[in-house]
Amino acid sequence: MDTNQTEQKLFESEFSTNNLSMMEEIVGDREVPIFLAEWLKNGLNASAAYKALHPKVSDASARVLGSKKLAKINISAILAGYDIGYSDYILGLKEGLAATKLNEQTGEKVPDYRTRLEFHRILGKLLGF
Repeated sequence: MDTNQTEQKLFESEFSTNNLSMMEEIVGDREVPIFLAEWLKNGLNASAAYKALHPKVSDASARVLGSKKLAKINISAILAGYDIGYSDYILGLKEGLAATKLNEQTGEKVPDYRTRLEFHRILGKLLGF
């Protein structure tokens, strides 16, 4: 199974129906949890997420409406709902930056550059690079 399939399965399990209904209660808008899932799936692109939910809207409208939908999301409330704090996120980020894998030929742990690259991209977005 490739990395994208693994990530997709983890994503789908995290955003199961129970979790979406919990987020709906936190946010108060029925479409926001589904939009949030699409937003994450589309690499934090609000325009693409809105287009996925409403394919007939123009690109310009999707940008505006996606931004408005994104503004409704209270990230702190969602993190609290999952019992996750910023320190948990930063710890996971640090672990991802130091990811290793087992070299099948030598049996040694070696840096997992593919995983590290993804975590560097995330950190870069957070820091504005």
